[in-house]
Amino acid sequence: MKAKCRIYVLIITLIGCFGLAHSQPAGKIAKAIAFRTLKFKPSVGDSIDYEYGFLKVPENRKVTGTHEIELAVLRLKAKKPTTRSPILFLSGGPGQSGISYIQEEYFQTLIFNLQEDHDIILLDQRGSGRSKPGLEFPLPDADNRNIFLDEKRAIKLHNEAAAVGLTDFKKRGIDITGYNTIQNAEDLNDLRIALKAEKLNLLAYSYGTHLALALAREHASSIDQMIFIGTSGPNDIHHLPFNYDKQLIRISALAAQDSVINRQVPDMLALLKSQLKKLAAKPVVIAVKDQRFKKVVQVPISKFGLQLILRLDVGDSNDFIYFPAMLYGMQQGDYRILQRYVERRYNQFNGGYGSGISAMRQASGATPERYAQIRSQGKTAILGNSMNTPDIYGGWQNIDLGETFRSNFKCDLPTLFVSGTLDSNTPVSNVEALLPWFSQARQLNVENAGHEDMLPNAEVQKEIIRFFRKTEPIRTSISLPRPRFVSFF
Repeated sequence: MKAKCRIYVLIITLIGCFGLAHSQPAGKIAKAIAFRTLKFKPSVGDSIDYEYGFLKVPENRKVTGTHEIELAVLRLKAKKPTTRSPILFLSGGPGQSGISYIQEEYFQTLIFNLQEDHDIILLDQRGSGRSKPGLEFPLPDADNRNIFLDEKRAIKLHNEAAAVGLTDFKKRGIDITGYNTIQNAEDLNDLRIALKAEKLNLLAYSYGTHLALALAREHASSIDQMIFIGTSGPNDIHHLPFNYDKQLIRISALAAQDSVINRQVPDMLALLKSQLKKLAAKPVVIAVKDQRFKKVVQVPISKFGLQLILRLDVGDSNDFIYFPAMLYGMQQGDYRILQRYVERRYNQFNGGYGSGISAMRQASGATPERYAQIRSQGKTAILGNSMNTPDIYGGWQNIDLGETFRSNFKCDLPTLFVSGTLDSNTPVSNVEALLPWFSQARQLNVENAGHEDMLPNAEVQKEIIRFFRKTEPIRTSISLPRPRFVSFF
């Protein structure tokens, strides 16, 4: 199991929203970026030059007299003269640093190829990464060992953290109502103007697709082409519990065909249900190392705790390949694999900091119909409503962006949608619901790919390059090998 990035949260990390953007106040022109040239040593090859600077934007364009905040921007200039539009990478989260992706070897392979004839722009969106201010806030020391016991406790802790955050932001002069996808999208248009670019190409991943949609709604003329990898539509930010039932059924079927694990676990779904029933009757206590205080603590895990832990990783093939072995171990009274998952999430939730970035997801919200659907499905879904709980009841105040924000719109921009068939965070069905609204859309499904398998894949990268270079033909499907499950022994 491998953590993909460091994100400060208290209760729930949410993967991978768009909305009606507001125009720049009259007479305001996006400021130029004072870039400085620095050196970067990639994983392979010689050092390269890149430009780094900050773009100043209004914190809240809806408030008169709002102050400015700074967005960190990295630019790789095209290797040869070009008339092609720059490619702007929009990272996920919300809260991931787009600039930090340059440290990943697979990402270097992609962008250095695209850099042959495009400027490449990496951005730390407002409130994240190197942008200022950051939205982390210190939390008072508390005994949160019981965070995996029940839903009500998770909601309570989330609301308490939000209250601490609101107090901290008030002291620091931060207007949390300015940190949402509407404002984020206007930042992108300001960035385009500051770069003196007529149009931008968008390479968007996970939450970045919500952001790209926000820009496309209000500033379609500023976009050349878009690629969405792991797509969330305007009303998809809160996930449907039954999508995770479908994912668990798929994983169980794949495990049943895998000779490494199928003798131990012929029916993963049945085993999971039996373990959830067992934990509902009597939680187990897992010893984990508290990284913050450098001590071992005893953490009780109930049915809700296992539901939450599985939900956080069920869309990632790097993690769900351990699920059958973990459940088999639990059946035998051996909790070593579960302990690794619990320790990772316990320390993530108890790092001593909360983050206002979670307000972005609560602001995105959902339609009344979708909220009703989420609550109804959560009553019978295998993993309950463990992931949506804090966002639905979240403690951030007066931040919802409204129903217009969550409505679909017609889009005539050339768009490539890339989806993984084992991605339950942003399932293929999200794209299928959007396709009727896009007149120039292409769909690329990646068989056996989870949420984090698509962008690193060499074949997917070839299609990204073809699309931005407007080269035919474009494939409609790619098949990855089936996931290989890990044996308990």
